[in-house]
Formats: sequence, C-alpha cells, structure tokens
Amino acid sequence: MKYINKLTWLLVLGAGLMTASCSDSDDVDIPGGLAIDKEQIEIAAEGGSEQLAIAASQNWVANVDEPWLMLTPANGVGSTTATVVVDSTLMNGRRTTDIAFIGDNGQRRTVTVKQFGYGKQIDIKEPTVEIENSESYDKRAFESLISANVECKIGKIEYSFEGDMTDAEKAENKSEREGWLLNSKDEDKLTGTNLGIVLDRKARPRSVKFKFRWAMNVVPAVRVAKVHLVPVKAEDQLVDADGKPIDDVILTVRQKAAPKIEDNRAGDSLSVIMINQKLGSIATFDSSDNMRNWSGVTLWEATDDFVKAHPEALGRVRSVKFSMFNLKSGETLPKEVGNLKFLESFSVAANENNQIREVNLGDEICSLKYLKNLTVQAYGLTQLPAGFAKLGSSLETLNLVSNNFNKLSDITNIVNEKNFPKLRNLILYAQRRTDVVTNIASLGEKNAAGVYVYNNYPIGLYGKVSKGTSDRQALLKLLTWEKLNSLELSYCFLEGELPTDDEMTEALEAAGKATRYSRADFSTNKADYLDKLVGDTCKWLLSGWDNPVTCKHKDGSVVYEDVYPLQVPRVLPNCRQLSLNLNFLTGAVPKWILYHPHLVEWTPSIMIFNQQPKGKNSDGAAVGFSNMTEDSYSYDYYYGTKDPGSNWEVPGVAYPLYYRKYVAAGDINEAALMAKYRRTKKK
Repeated sequence: MKYINKLTWLLVLGAGLMTASCSDSDDVDIPGGLAIDKEQIEIAAEGGSEQLAIAASQNWVANVDEPWLMLTPANGVGSTTATVVVDSTLMNGRRTTDIAFIGDNGQRRTVTVKQFGYGKQIDIKEPTVEIENSESYDKRAFESLISANVECKIGKIEYSFEGDMTDAEKAENKSEREGWLLNSKDEDKLTGTNLGIVLDRKARPRSVKFKFRWAMNVVPAVRVAKVHLVPVKAEDQLVDADGKPIDDVILTVRQKAAPKIEDNRAGDSLSVIMINQKLGSIATFDSSDNMRNWSGVTLWEATDDFVKAHPEALGRVRSVKFSMFNLKSGETLPKEVGNLKFLESFSVAANENNQIREVNLGDEICSLKYLKNLTVQAYGLTQLPAGFAKLGSSLETLNLVSNNFNKLSDITNIVNEKNFPKLRNLILYAQRRTDVVTNIASLGEKNAAGVYVYNNYPIGLYGKVSKGTSDRQALLKLLTWEKLNSLELSYCFLEGELPTDDEMTEALEAAGKATRYSRADFSTNKADYLDKLVGDTCKWLLSGWDNPVTCKHKDGSVVYEDVYPLQVPRVLPNCRQLSLNLNFLTGAVPKWILYHPHLVEWTPSIMIFNQQPKGKNSDGAAVGFSNMTEDSYSYDYYYGTKDPGSNWEVPGVAYPLYYRKYVAAGDINEAALMAKYRRTKKK
C-alpha cells in the first residue's frame, strides 16, 4: 500500500512538474494549491539530508527557525524538489522543529523534523489522542505516528475511568473499563505487539503508523487507556527528549463518555438512535421529530391493556425494527437495547455479508422481560447468548431465519419446551451459509464440530437426523413440543430419515405427552383455535376403528393402506405451519405427517415433500422421500374428490370438510412460497 501511494504521488508530482514546464502558468490541480509528500522526517544523530517533493500551483516560501537545519531552496514558483540538510548532534536526547511552507494564497503546510540523539528513544507525534464514544465500524480506528531508533513493542496497558463515579457505578461498569483498545483483528491482544520499527540502516530512526481499533463506550464516563511503549530488548535503556533515562513512553487515549440514558421516554429515544448508529444502519431517525413518527417504531398507548397494568410504560417503545446494517465479525448487538425495558417486539434484519460473518447477540436483550416477539434475521448468528433462556417467561415468536448456526442442537439445547413454555412460533429456515452446495458428499472436509466446510466456512445448519444420532434427539425435542403453532426448518442441510410413527410414539411417551388424539383435543369454542381442533373438521380422529383410510398416489399406487385414527401419532397437534422442504431428507414420509389434521394447511407438496433439487447426501445418494414426491401426492384420501356438504364422515376419506375450503380457494402460489427462502443480504 505504501508503494502504491508513493507511486501515485510521483505520478501526480511528475504531471505537475510537466505542466509547470510546458505552460506559462503554474495552474496545476493541487488541493489548496500546495502539497508536500511528507509530514515528518527522522534524522539520526550524525545528521544527513532528506528530499521533499513540493507540488504547488502558486508561489511559496518556507520558514526555518533552527540553525542546525537548512532547506534548499527556501522558496519557489510552482512545483520542485527541496533538500533538507541536518547537522550532526552531540546530544543524547532529540531535537524537533517544524518547517512551515506558506503559499501566496495563505495555504500553509508543515513538515516536522525530528533528529534523534545517541540514546535509545521512542517518539509519539501525538502522545494524547481523543476519540468519540461511538462511531460506525470503519471510523472506529486511529493511527499513531511512532518514530524510534530502537526496536519497540507495546508493554502494559493501564485502563481507568475518569470523573466522579460512585463505587456502585464502578462495580456495575467494571466489565467496560478494560479491553476496549483493540488490534487490527478487533482483539484486545495488544500487549507484546511489536510496533514494526525496522532499523535497516543501523541506528537511523524509522517511523510507523500503528493502527489501533477501539470499541464503543456505553458508560457515561470518560475512559482512559495508557499504552506503555517499551524496547523489545530489555537491556536497551530508553532516554527522553532531554537525554534522561526513562522506562517507557506513554500513549494516552481518552474516550468520550457515552450520553447518560435515563429510564424514561427520552432515554428510549436516545437508545434507539444510538443502536441505529452503532449498527451502521442505512436508515436514520430524525431526533427533531416526535418518536411516534419514526419509521419502524411504535409506542405504548393509553388504551393498551398492558399500559393499564403497567402505567409507567405509557409512551415508551413497544416495538422497533432495524434493517440493512453493517456489523462485522466479533461485534455484538449494541448494549443500549437493554434500556428499552418495555419492548414487546424487537427485529434486526439484513446484516451486510452476513453469510461470512459471525456476530454476537449479547446478553442485554435477555433482560427484556416483556419481550414477546424476537426477530434476528440474516444477522450472522452462530450461537445464542448464555442467558437467552431468560426470555422464556415471555417469548411467543422467535424468528432466526438466515443465520449461521452449525447444529440444530445449538438452538434446541436452549430453545426448548422446558425453557420456553409460552413459545408458539419457531422459525429457523434458511440456515445456509452457501447457496451452491447440492452434493454434500462432494465436500469431504469437516470442521471440529462435525460440520462440512465450503470455501473455508461451515456450510450452515448440518445434521444427520437418522435414528440414534444427537441430531435426531434435537429434532425430537421440536416434534414433541405440542404447543407450537409454527415450526419452520426449510432450506438447511438436514439429512437422514424422519422419525417413524413407532419412534414418535415412544418419544411422546418419554416426554409425558398423549400419543393419540382424543376428545380433549377438540372444542366447539372458536377462541380455542390455537390449542384445539375446533368444530367437526377433523372428527375422523375420534372415529376409532370404523373408517379406514388408504393413502394413494395420483397414479393409484398405495402409500399406506387402511389406516385408522388410532394408528396416527399425536405429533405437533396444534401446528398450523410445518416446513421441512429443501433439505436432504430420505426414507419414508410417516403417517403422523400424511394424516396430520393440519396437513392441508402446511401445503405439503411444496413445503414438506419437495427436497433439495438434484441433491445428494453425504453418502452420495439422491435425496427425496422414498414413498412420496411433490408430483405424486394426491389429496383424494385426505379430503376426497367432491363437496361433502356438511357431512364430516365420508367412507375412505379422512377430513372431507376441508374439500370445500381448500379446493374452492384455488391454486397455491408456489413462487410466492419459495421466494422467502432467498437469503436476505445487503450488497
């Protein structure tokens, strides 16, 4: 990069000199009309010379105040090359001066000249740096110009808060005090880092621009980091500018305090703005406008039942959405989300390049005790935070679409029926980090977690869900979760066979659940819709051994012959939406799917039977179910071939009352259903 920059400079300078020599005018396109190719020169104790390339479109003059330094020429018309000559020194310390270049138009440029003495020295051009409390990722960095005539490294770093803080506040923010100064990889592993000073000409001093990154400050107090620079070799004795022995040279970094966020509506608005800023979202919120007019933000109103029970929530943020943002790998959802204490719904979606990033969610969101709906979509999530189960007392919908989880158990070990008794909707589809892999066997390489790798990244949520595997147990946790109304597992890398009817019966017994449908699953009250089978639609399940139903393909071939209600396991009895399509599943589709009372609502030919097109599993076998395809399926056994009127009992048909509703409704829009599996990403 330095070579490119220098080459570019020489080309620009050459063009400027050519223009100056070929024209009566020095009218060169130079910013400000005056530019110098260096901002600092380092000279050893024995003195020497250095050249400066001056690009100018005007007359200029240089001021030199020290007798030990000479500049030739000291003035000029247009662009030229000047020589800086520095006398030798007998000093042990160093001396510094500035050369000021001034153009006719008043434009001023300064070049600093540092002459090191015979002692070992480290010099920091700006020993104190002030930084903001927050910025977008690309701006959360600064470069420090460090010069030395000795190999040096970063020694210890002392962190502290500045200002009046109570002991309680210090204890509360202890985790924020240290480690916020980072290296180029966003790690707090700076101690011991060599600064890169290469003494290729013996003791002639050299300079480097060392890049520091920094984390955002969420504490309403100034943070200070004192970075101690020391020699690489312990036997090298440093001296200061006056030649006196010192142990180290200190770079002081002071970070501004975060705004103090109060527990009120104003605090909510400030938190929303700061979250949006820290996410690097392309959207903006107008702080001069009333918060109720902000796009993606809703507030609690006086008429809401929640406010009647919690009057302090009036006017506070009820729901907020953030989208099209830019969090890099290793970053975390901004901590200010924890200030939105009355949140009912939170959504964050579409992180830039989310398929190749691994971004954390953070523990602050786990403190939101009223949160019912959480969407973290196309974010880069690979693990849930340790305290995520705290949301189990309130969460009803969890959408983790298009993230980077590696194993189903990474989710189900935390998100399960025990930890989340109120959860109704679990949406996990599109856990693929690559959209091009259709042949798992061709990959070969697995990482330490047992997940296949493609282009150095795990492929996504992979698991062999066949009997006897840990992935099978993770799937069974979901299939025995009887209160779920939605379970979406489409477009992942799940391979193997679905649990059989006998296996589901055993799993339900082990979970203490009813294994077959009974009158307790039915109701005549429409208000019970989410937890019961309302009305007469599915009464076949109560008909005992009176009406066997045979499932056949469109061509008349038999899938399951003479199936009775008591042979159908009670799996996900309240699930209105189940999707397993576009995986790598094989084996037979079991009766608990084909005779499920809500199967018609699942649109099974598209959302169940349709596996990865032309896909092959890890054994190299073509994927797809052995007894059912999306083209062969027929609803004849399910709701019959004609309108039954109000008769719920038709010989050989399971649920005839569905015929009028779903046949009359017209064709399914397959394109619209499949569109949602396109991974959301910002380009």
